[in-house]
Amino acid sequence: MATTTLTPTPATETPKLVKKLSSDANSPSTPVQTSFGCTHIKALLQAARDRATEGYARIVRSIHAPPHSPSNLTTRTHKTASNTIETTGEATYLCLQCSNVSNTREKHRKDHPFSIESTAGFVYCHDCRDFVYDPTFEEIRTNNINSRKRKHTALQSEDRKLVAGNTSGTPCAATGLRGLYNMGQTCFMSVVLQSLIHNPLIRNWYLSEGHKREECEREACTSCALDDIFTDFYGQEKHEGYGAVHMLQGCWKGGGGLAGYSQQDAHEFLGFFLNSLHNATFEDDDDEGRNKDAKNCDCIVHQAFGGMMRSTVTCTNCKTTTGTSDPFMDLSLDIRQATVGVKKKKLPLTNGTTTVRENLPMDLTEALDRFTSAETLSADEYRCRKCDSAQEARKRLRLERLPPVMPIHLKRFSHSKTLKESTKVDTRVRFPLALDLAPYTTAAKKAKSNKPQANGSGGKAGGASQTNNKEDDENVDKAPAYTISEPVYELNSVVVHKGKIDNGHYVNYSRQGGEWFRFDDSMVVQVDERDVLGAEAYMLFYVARTFEI
Repeated sequence: MATTTLTPTPATETPKLVKKLSSDANSPSTPVQTSFGCTHIKALLQAARDRATEGYARIVRSIHAPPHSPSNLTTRTHKTASNTIETTGEATYLCLQCSNVSNTREKHRKDHPFSIESTAGFVYCHDCRDFVYDPTFEEIRTNNINSRKRKHTALQSEDRKLVAGNTSGTPCAATGLRGLYNMGQTCFMSVVLQSLIHNPLIRNWYLSEGHKREECEREACTSCALDDIFTDFYGQEKHEGYGAVHMLQGCWKGGGGLAGYSQQDAHEFLGFFLNSLHNATFEDDDDEGRNKDAKNCDCIVHQAFGGMMRSTVTCTNCKTTTGTSDPFMDLSLDIRQATVGVKKKKLPLTNGTTTVRENLPMDLTEALDRFTSAETLSADEYRCRKCDSAQEARKRLRLERLPPVMPIHLKRFSHSKTLKESTKVDTRVRFPLALDLAPYTTAAKKAKSNKPQANGSGGKAGGASQTNNKEDDENVDKAPAYTISEPVYELNSVVVHKGKIDNGHYVNYSRQGGEWFRFDDSMVVQVDERDVLGAEAYMLFYVARTFEI
C-alpha cells in the first residue's frame, strides 16, 4: 500500500507530493510462471509473452466464434503447397506467429515452431512433434470456451488432480536418439535394437503399454528388457549411451548360441529376437483363446513383420499348376559377385584418356527380380501328381500378403562347400528411399494372366492350363489385422556391415522424423540421405507408406 507525505521545501517553492512505496510493492502483482509446456514454449513466453498470449487468445476466440461468423475458422479452409485454397473436413493447424493455416503438422517455417489445432485450440509444438500442455495457454483456452463446451473440454479440479497423479512430464529431448554401449562385440545386437526402437509400429505398441512388465512373470524376458529401453529412451532426457545389460542376459538365456562375447550375425539375431518377442507375448497357445500359429498370430511381431509368400509349381508336360502359401518375416535376397567394368577417364592436364577398371553396382530391384523369377526344377526334384511321374517343372515365388514392415536381408556372406570357407560379397547394392513392391506380388501376376489373348481365351491357351488349388484349403489364413492400401514402402533403417567376414563391425542408420542418424555403438551422429544411400547395406527395413490397423 503506497502512502503520500509532504516533504519540506524552501519558502520560495511549492510543496511536492512524494509517494513512498510500501514493502510489498516490490513484489510482482502476478505470480511468476514456474512450469511450462516445453522448453520451446518457455523460450517463447520469456521473449515475447504479451504478443504470444494475445495471438493465442485471438486464435482461440476465432475458433469458438459462432458458426456463421466471418471470424470462425472451423470451415477448415487452408492453403496447399501450390498456394491454392482448399477446404478439408479434418482439423487444420493455425500458426501462432503468422496467418498460415495448414492441414498437416509439418512446420511451414523454421522460425515458426507452434501451431494451434482448430478443433479445441490445443498447442502443437513442431520441435517436440507433440501437443504440449502449458498453464498460461490452457488458462486462456478454457476462459474462452463457453459454458456449454467447458463441460466437455475444460479440466475440472478433480480431473486436474487425476491427471497430475497419473502422468509425468516428458522432456522434449527424449526422442529416442541414444546409442547403445558395446559390451563386448555386441554391435550385432545394437543395430537390430536401433532398427526396432525407431520402427513406428513397435515403438507405438511399447509406449502404449502393449507389454506390461509389472505383470510379466518370465525370467530374463527380452520383451521386458525392450520395454525398459523404450521407457528410458523416450521418457528421460539423457544423451549418453545405454547399457542393455538385461537385454543381453535375456538373449544369452533364450539363445544358447548367443551366449558369450563372440561376434554374431545380425540377421540371425533378428530372427531369434522376433521369435523371442513372439513367445513372450504368448505363454501358452490357449492363453485368452489367442492363436500362436505364425499364419494367424495376432501378436505385435506378426502384425508388423508377418507376410505370406506364394509358391507355384507348373508342370512343363501337363501345364498343371500347384501352389502353397507360407509365412515369412523377412526376404533374403542373393546378390551377385562383383563384376568389373572398364570405362575411359579423361586426364585433367594432358587432355588424354586412361582406362579405369571399377566394380559395377547392382540395383535392389535386380535382386528382387531374380528372387521372383521362375526357376527350372529337374525331373529328379519334382513329381507331378497328374502325370503320376517325374517331370520337369517351373517354380516361382510371389508376395501374396505384404506386411507393414518389410526387412530385406542381402546375402553378403557366401559359403563354399568345396573350399569349406566363407567369403564376403562386396558388391555394392543401390537401394531406393521409396520401394514399389507391386511388380513382385501375386496381384501383378494375376493382372498379366487376365489380359485377353488373341484367341479370346482370357489367358489360357486352348484351355490346356489348369490350376490345382488343393493345397490352398490347408493354407487359408484369417484376414490380417492390417490392410496395405498401396504397396509402396519407405526406407526406415539400414544395417551396415564393415570389414571382413571374421573381423567386422555393424553400424545402423535410422530415420527419426524427417532426419537420418548414424548409430555406431554409443555414438549418434546426424547424416545426410546421400550417406545412407551410399552405405554398404546388409539389411534394409522398409515401412509401408500407407496401411490401416
